[in-house]
Formats: sequence, structure tokens, C-alpha cells
Amino acid sequence: MQSLDVLRRSPTADYSATVIHSVSLTPTIKAIRLRLDRDDFSFLPGQSVWPKFERDGRKFSKIYSIASSPSHCPEVELCVSRVGWSSAFLQDLAIGQSLPLRGPYGLMTLSELPQRPRLYIAEGSGIAPLKSQIDWLHECGYRQPVWLVQANPETTDQLPYQQHWQRLQQSWKAFEYREAIAQCPEAIVSGLRLNLADFEIVICAVGDRSDQLQEFMLSLGARNDQLRSEKFIAF
Repeated sequence: MQSLDVLRRSPTADYSATVIHSVSLTPTIKAIRLRLDRDDFSFLPGQSVWPKFERDGRKFSKIYSIASSPSHCPEVELCVSRVGWSSAFLQDLAIGQSLPLRGPYGLMTLSELPQRPRLYIAEGSGIAPLKSQIDWLHECGYRQPVWLVQANPETTDQLPYQQHWQRLQQSWKAFEYREAIAQCPEAIVSGLRLNLADFEIVICAVGDRSDQLQEFMLSLGARNDQLRSEKFIAF
């Protein structure tokens, strides 16, 4: 298990990963926990791994953000939305099955405790890298305000890790959770009346939605140098 006070990432390398747990979070999204074959794997919250697949004699790969905290290494959890053959392949892996992957990758990370309040905005399985960061901040006893606004366009009334966030809000005074079920994340953030210039903001959503959310945050007074966004492609 990686120490909380010495956060580091291992060099990018090849690993073999075995499925040790798989559970549905919503009708389309699964959490899949993998154990890597070497104990020297470590990553920064927000990083990803690159599982490799083979289909019809051709090899493919797709990057997936790690949803678990680095403290669980060499285990990692992926949050996978079933939107195409690649995600279906991962979701259909049975307990005990193995696959090759490479990692860690990614720059939208935390390597030390931030000095400002945090606002996280996620849609769908874009919650994965944000969950890694939020869980790590919680483990570290982070005291600055941490807000999470979450939506799921695929199944609008069911949010991945919803019960996890509800429990965390009860036990962690710094954490505030808002569910964008009856309305879009933009409406939720507008209603919070936060001074966004004080916040570091992290957004993760599919395709153009990430850009749209970023532009909206800037229109509400967010600072460009304190705003980071990541988009993912579903297949």
C-alpha cells in the first residue's frame, strides 16, 4: 500500500492485470477492480492505464482513468461505461480473467495537497479520475472545501458511486455533494453561488461536453489558470 505522505508514480511500464471484482453501478456503468502482477506499480490521483484488447486478429487499446485511490496499489479500479465493443469487452471479463495493460499515464493529477478549495464536475464515467482524487484527499484529512457536482446523461436518475458520495458527505465535513438528476450540472453550480475565482475546478465529461462545461465555469467567474478539464471518447 502506497504511503499517503510520499505520493509518487512508477515509470510507465507493461503489466498483467487480473479481474478480482466487478459490480454494476448503474444499468450501463460497471466498477471493475484489477490486481496488477507487480507490487511496484504506483500512480498519481487522476492518472490512467491502457488495457490492450484483441479482436478479429487485430490488437486495440483504450485508455481508462483509475477510479481508486493510490493507497490501494497494486489494485486499481476502473469505471467503465458500456457504449461500444471495447467497453463491453472489459465489462464482460469474468473474475479471474487477465489482460495486459500499460501505465500509468496522464497529467491531470495531484502530487501534493492543494492550497485552494476544489470544485469537481463529472458526467457519466468521467467520475473516475475525480473519484481517485477525492478519495485520496479524504484519506489525507484535507480540510479545504471540496465540492462534487455529478450527472449521468446515460441514465439520468442513477449516478455511479452515488451511495459512496452520500456516505462521504456524512463523515467528511469538508465535502459537499450535489446530484444533477432533475437538472444539468450548469444549473446546480449556478445555484451554489460560490465565488469560483477562489476554487480550483476540475471537469471530466465526454467529448464536447467538457469544453461546454469549461466555458460555462469561466462565464461564472472561474479563473482560467485554476481550471482543468479532461474529455474522454466512448467506444
